[in-house]
Amino acid sequence: MSKTSLGLSELEILGIILFVAYWITVEVLKRRGTLQRKNVTAIGPILMIRTTKGLNLLEKISKPKRFWRAVATLGIPSVFVGMAFMFSLILITDYIMITGPPKPSPATNPRNALLIPGINQFIPFIWGLIGLIVTLIVHEFSHAILCRVEGVKVKSLGVVLALVPIGGFAEPDENELMDEKKLRRIQRIRIYSAGVISNFIVAFIAFFAFFYLLSFLQPHVVVMSSKIEGVKSGCVILSINGVKVHNEDDVRKALKIHDSYVLIELDNGKELKLDKIAGVYIVGTLKGYPAEKAGIKKGMVIVAVNGIKTPTLKDFIRVMRTTKPNETVEVSIYDGKSIRKVSLTLAKSPQGDHGFMGVLIDGDYVSGLVLGYSDRLLTSLKSIPHQLLNVRGWLYVIAMPFMFQGFSGELMRYFTPTGFWKDFGNALFYLLNTLYWIGWINFYVGMFNCLPAIPLDGGRVLQESLMGIFKGERGREISTLIVKMLAITVFLSIALSILIPNIQIK
Repeated sequence: MSKTSLGLSELEILGIILFVAYWITVEVLKRRGTLQRKNVTAIGPILMIRTTKGLNLLEKISKPKRFWRAVATLGIPSVFVGMAFMFSLILITDYIMITGPPKPSPATNPRNALLIPGINQFIPFIWGLIGLIVTLIVHEFSHAILCRVEGVKVKSLGVVLALVPIGGFAEPDENELMDEKKLRRIQRIRIYSAGVISNFIVAFIAFFAFFYLLSFLQPHVVVMSSKIEGVKSGCVILSINGVKVHNEDDVRKALKIHDSYVLIELDNGKELKLDKIAGVYIVGTLKGYPAEKAGIKKGMVIVAVNGIKTPTLKDFIRVMRTTKPNETVEVSIYDGKSIRKVSLTLAKSPQGDHGFMGVLIDGDYVSGLVLGYSDRLLTSLKSIPHQLLNVRGWLYVIAMPFMFQGFSGELMRYFTPTGFWKDFGNALFYLLNTLYWIGWINFYVGMFNCLPAIPLDGGRVLQESLMGIFKGERGREISTLIVKMLAITVFLSIALSILIPNIQIK
C-alpha cells in the first residue's frame, strides 16, 4: 500500500474521506429534522438509532424469569473478579507509563485503542464486524431481558453508529429502574451485570467451539526462506526422503534416512534432490557472548555440537542442556560454502544452569531452506485454555490480536482441513475466524465493562453495592464519590496510556 507525503496510506485517506462525507450527511439530515422524525439522536458524527422492533421478541425471551435471574445472580461474582483484574491492570499500566513508557509502535497507536474493525489494524474488517455486531446484540439485549424479568419497561432498543457500529443500547424507563420502591438493590445489580455476564458466556461458547475445531486442522512444514532457485518462501513441504512431514519430529525422522542427500517434495509439484546440510539457522548473536567472540555470524548454520548432530531446534536445545557454563565445546558451523569447526567456552544460560552460546535461532535449516512448523501455532493456540489458570494467561488472551488475527491469506496454506471438513474447501477457516473474533470481542468487551467507572456496567454495579454497605443519604454520597474518583482514574489512565507513548519530547 503506497503512502502519501503525510505518511497516510491510500486506504486511510479513503477512510477519512468517507467519514467526512458521512458526517456532512448526518449534519444535513439533522438540520432538516429528518433524524428527529426517525427517532434518531445525533451527537456530532455519532448516531443513536432507536427502534421498537424486537420488543415483542424481547417479551417472549424474558418469560423464563427464574432461569434468567439464576444466570444473572450466579454470574455477578464474575463481574467483581473482572473488576478487580481490570483495575489492577490499569494501575500496573500507570506504573509502566510513569517509570518506563514504551516507544511508539503499532501496539500503542491511538487507532488501535479503538475496537472498530477496519480502523484497528489488528482487527480484520469482516470477521471483526461480525464479532462486534454479535457482541453488541448480546450485551444490550441481555440488559433488556433482565429489565423485563425485573418488571422494568424497555422503551426501545438501538445501535450507536459512527459510520460503522461502535455500540448498542437498550433504553429502559429510567424512572422505573431507579425507583427504590419498585426494585430492590439486587435487582438493579442483576440488570447492570447482565451484559457482562452474557458476553462472558458467549465468549466461553465461541472459544470452546474454536478450540474444538482446531483439532480438524492438519499442520504442515513451511519454507520460511529459501536460497534454492525456484523455491519461494511460503511453499509447503509435503515429504522429505519419501516421508510425509507435518511437524519437527517428522522432519527429524525423515532426515535420518539418508546421510549425503535429501529428497524434498513441495506442494507446487516440484521435487528436489539436494546435498544434505541440516542444522539450526542463526539470525543473530548476542553482543559479548561466546558465539560473537568466536566469529559466528548471522546466516550461519549450526550442524553439530561436540560431534552430536543438531538437525532441528529440539536437537540443538537437547544437546545444549547437557552442557555446563565455562565448558569448552566444539561447534560445527556451515557458512554457506563449507562446514568448519569452532571452539568456544560457554556462558551461563539466562534460563537455567546449562551452557549458553548467545545465538538467536530462526528455524531449522535443510539444504538451503529454512523451515517453519505450523503445528507450533496450533500448539500455542491449544494451550490457551490451560493458561487461563493463571493471571499471565488472562493477559495473553487480552493481547491475542497483536499475535494472531485469524486464519487468512498465506496462513490458510499452512493447514489442511481434515475429517468432516476435508471436502468443504475453506469453510473451516471461515468458521474458525468467526468463532475466534466473536469469542475475543465478547471477552474483551465484557472485561472492559467490568471497570469500576460509570457509565460502564462495572461502575454501576459497584455503586449499587457500595450503597448497600454505606447506608442512608451520607452513604449514597460516599458511594457516589468513590465511584466518581475511580472513573476519573480509569479514564485518565486510558487517555495517558494512549498519549504518553506517542508524545515525542525532543
